[in-house]
Amino acid sequence: MTDFKAIKGFNVKSLTTDPLGAGAPNGVWSSGGALNTGGSNNSGLGSQTAAIAVGRSGPATDLVELYNGTSWSEIAEINTGRLYTASAGTSTAGITFGGVPNIAKTETWDGTSWTEVADLTTGRSGLGGCGTTTSALAFGGISKTAKTETWDGTSWAEVADLNTARIDLSGSGISSTSALAFGGGTPPASNTTETWDGTSWTEVNELNTARTEGGAGGGTATATLMIGGGSAVTEAWDGTNWTTVASMAKARSNNATAGLGNTANLSIGAGASPNAATEHFTSGAIGDTIKNEGQVYYNSTAGTMNITAIVYGTGAWASGGDLNTARSDSGASINGTQSSSLVAGGGGSVAIAELYNGSSWTEVADLNTGRQVLAGAGTAAAMIAFGGENPSGNLALNEIWNGSGWTEVGDLNSARYFLAGSGTSTSGLAFGGDNPRSAETESWDGSSWTEVADLNTSRLALAGCGASNTSALAIGGDVPARTNKTESWDGSSWTELNNLNTARSRLAAAGSVTSAIAFGGFQPALTALTESWNGTSWTEVADLATARRNFSGGTGSSLSALAIGGSNGSSALAATEEWTVPESVTNLVMSD
Repeated sequence: MTDFKAIKGFNVKSLTTDPLGAGAPNGVWSSGGALNTGGSNNSGLGSQTAAIAVGRSGPATDLVELYNGTSWSEIAEINTGRLYTASAGTSTAGITFGGVPNIAKTETWDGTSWTEVADLTTGRSGLGGCGTTTSALAFGGISKTAKTETWDGTSWAEVADLNTARIDLSGSGISSTSALAFGGGTPPASNTTETWDGTSWTEVNELNTARTEGGAGGGTATATLMIGGGSAVTEAWDGTNWTTVASMAKARSNNATAGLGNTANLSIGAGASPNAATEHFTSGAIGDTIKNEGQVYYNSTAGTMNITAIVYGTGAWASGGDLNTARSDSGASINGTQSSSLVAGGGGSVAIAELYNGSSWTEVADLNTGRQVLAGAGTAAAMIAFGGENPSGNLALNEIWNGSGWTEVGDLNSARYFLAGSGTSTSGLAFGGDNPRSAETESWDGSSWTEVADLNTSRLALAGCGASNTSALAIGGDVPARTNKTESWDGSSWTELNNLNTARSRLAAAGSVTSAIAFGGFQPALTALTESWNGTSWTEVADLATARRNFSGGTGSSLSALAIGGSNGSSALAATEEWTVPESVTNLVMSD
């Protein structure tokens, strides 16, 4: 008698070409929740999961609706009904300006109500706009004007004109010093794209399809979408070129938009007959043609079995945009990204905060209290800055960033400086520091700090990284001799792990408990060394271009990170370096 064994199999996809990488070129549109009141000629602000649609036609109305990622609800109305307006900011700190009938009125939103503030210098509609409630830009509009105005939180001022006057154009940007203007009518429809650097406009690569009355993706000067404009066509901007990506299900014009960069966006309402439809754009959707880490597939054209893999232990640093103010010893949004990070405070006990968009830094609202050698946690949209020192002494002060300004919240239990931080603005960790040299650890829950279990080794000038107040790494530092100790936090206790290869203090780090990088520092000589952590051990990888210590911050992941500012021992640095680990497709060797 013959025995048979059951065979368990897994499907392997057969593809004619290698999968595409994630990103805007591989994005898809999907249906979202419908507005309560259909509209067109409205404007939008916020993100894909927290957006606001302002005003609309039929005739001009004062309606405002808030989106939570699934459904819309009516909220407080604007004081002056309008259409063809421009809006910018977030769902809790927004601004809207201009509109039909060529009004100059400006209103700001605080999350509860709209307040009329100073008017534009020139009333107009069909204009482009971008920025925040304290740093906005208005440009173009009726009657085919090139006029540009900047908003400083109090008043509008005329600055340098667009190179090409136009109406019904689109705009993206995070402030009055970094913006993108594209499309519009001259007439006829234009494909012109211009970038703004805070002083002047420069023409750059054009849209692939000229159009007017399209929507901007609510992004930055280096990453945004052009949506609709009398069609369903969508284009993604990467800071250099426009690429045609997936089309919407419905052709639109005069549609409101909101979102972040060119990866998570909304198209809201629009059309000659006002409609209520909303569509979501999401980049790098998972599917047969999208590359995924660990994906095994058969390339039928090449006849090879392949696996997609990140090449850990590799990577390289490249130059990024310089800080506007050279400095060391700032706090950073440790879980920011290479295209969106925030630093605050720094050497000389400054209060300056700057936001990075992937290519350049923009000054935003200052900390309430200037300080140095502080720590940070969170992202560019929601960060906490805690501890540090200034001429008044050691500080326990904690401030939280909401995307437009800083607010003092619950202080640390122990004032200290040269400490490290990790986590988010609602789930953070503070550990180590000096006052005197400390092992103390405190956990942040979004409203207060609680003392928890100490580090195994008291130290200052260490680096930290991690996802939350239950998962962090403490790396290197001064005990008082330089140390190579690494400890991991699991929410209740610290555990000693394998050491760095090179002991150092005043270094920086980025990543998680299972995948991180540590870079730079003091041995006592300055170093450019970078080491990669795989969850078990450290491996030396490519050095920084510039040896430095006392960083203004390290943010991101082990695969994509920033090294920001710092000191060369004699002066503060403005240089930013960007770390990237390549992804590769490797053939699987088959044998008998």
